[in-house]
Amino acid sequence: MGVSFSLRFISNLTIDALKQIDTRPDSLFRMLISIFVVRIANLWSAALYLGSKLLDCMKPKLGRTIGIQEAPIVKLIADSNVPSDVVDLGQGVPFYGPPREAILAATEMLGKESGFKYSEDAGIGSLRDAIARKLASENNVEADSSKNIMVTAGANQAFVNAILCITKPGDHVLTISPYYFNHIMAIELAGCRPAIVEADRDYQPVVTRISKKMTKRVKAVVLVSPNNPTGAVYPKDVIKEIGALCSKNGIYLITDETYEHFVYDDAQHVSALELDRSIKNTISLFSFSKSYGMPGYRIGYAVFPKDIYHEMLKVQDTLAICAPSSLQVAAEAAIKLGATYPRRFIPRIETARKMFIEGLSRLEMAEMPITKGSYYFLLKLKTKKNDWMIAKRLIEEHGVITIPGRAFGTKYPALRVAYANVDPSLAEEGISRLVRGLKEVL
Repeated sequence: MGVSFSLRFISNLTIDALKQIDTRPDSLFRMLISIFVVRIANLWSAALYLGSKLLDCMKPKLGRTIGIQEAPIVKLIADSNVPSDVVDLGQGVPFYGPPREAILAATEMLGKESGFKYSEDAGIGSLRDAIARKLASENNVEADSSKNIMVTAGANQAFVNAILCITKPGDHVLTISPYYFNHIMAIELAGCRPAIVEADRDYQPVVTRISKKMTKRVKAVVLVSPNNPTGAVYPKDVIKEIGALCSKNGIYLITDETYEHFVYDDAQHVSALELDRSIKNTISLFSFSKSYGMPGYRIGYAVFPKDIYHEMLKVQDTLAICAPSSLQVAAEAAIKLGATYPRRFIPRIETARKMFIEGLSRLEMAEMPITKGSYYFLLKLKTKKNDWMIAKRLIEEHGVITIPGRAFGTKYPALRVAYANVDPSLAEEGISRLVRGLKEVL
C-alpha cells in the first residue's frame, strides 16, 4: 500500500512540474529541471520496486508441504455451504462407540501417575502382550511383543513411522489406485515419490502391473485390504503373490489392515502376516478406531520385522514419544474383548450395505462394483464433469455428503459413499437424496 501511494505521489508531482514548465517560456534552465524531476521519479520508482522484491525474498518460505494435496474431506466441507440437515455418507467412522470396559479403564487411569505420564515409547507392555495374543488367535502369526510390535497414535502414524524408517528422499513407494489419500500425503512428506498402479475394474490389484513398476528405486508396496476407498477385499493368493514379489526384490510389503473385521458375504480377511509368519519383509498396520469405535482415542499399532525395531523407535520418539497412556489402557481393555465386540454391530452395517446395493447398483448414470469389505462403495460416474464440483453440489443442493474420487487418485469421475455411520432410516434418506441429486447434477 505504501509503495503504490509513493508511486502515485511521485507521478503526480512530475506531471504537475511538467505542466508548469509547458505553460512558461522555454528556457534551458527549466528544461534541465524537468529532466531532473523525471529522472528522480524514475529512480525513486525503481528503488521502491527493488525494495518490495527484497522484502519478498526475506519472507519465510514454505517447504515440503508445497504441492501436497490438502486434507480432502476437511477442504470439501470448508468449501461447501453445508445444510443443517445434511446426511453424511462421507465420514468413514462406524455408528457405535467404544466398549464400556474401555471407557471405564481410561477414566480410572486419568488421575493415576501411569495414566498421565509417558509410557514406554513402543507402548505399554501389557497392551503389546495383548496385541501379540490377538495376532496369534486372529491373524495366525506369532509376534514378539518386545521386538515386533509398536503402539502408535493411530494407524496413520504407524504408516508414517514405517515410511520414514525404510525410505530415503527420492525413493519410490508403490501404491494401488484408487488409493488412501493419507498414504500418498505421508509418502510425499517423506520426500518420496508414489508409484501408482491402477487396480482392475473390480478394484483388485493386478500383479503383472505391479511387477512392471518394480525398479531399484521402489522400496515398498502398499496394500489396503479390506480397502478404503473401494471396499475391495484382496484374495489370499493375490496377497501371497505380491508378498513373494516383494521378497524377491528385497523390499517391504506394507499392509494396512484397519478394516480387518469388516467383511461380508463369502469374503474373508487374510493378513499378510499369515503369509510371512517369520515377519521378514512385512509391515502390517492395525487400528482400534474402526473395530472398537474409538477413532478419537487415536490408538493403532504396527507389526514389523525385528531388525527395524530400533529404527522405528527413532521415528516414534521423535513424532509422538508414545501414544496417550490412559487411552492405551482403554485399548487393552477393548482388545481383550476380541473380535466379538465389532461383530455384534456387523448385522446393522450389513443392513445398510444391502440398502445401498439395492438403491445404487442399478443407477443409469453410475457403475458401482459390489465389493465385500470395509464399509465403502466407490461409484464410477458416467460423466466428464468434475467430481469435486459434483460432490459440492450434492452437499449444497441436495443435502448429502460424499467424497469425490479425485481425492483417491481416480482417473475418472467417482464418488465414495460410506454406510457404517447411518441407521436404516438415515440410509434410506441418504440414498434417496444421492439418487435424486445425481439425476439432476449429471
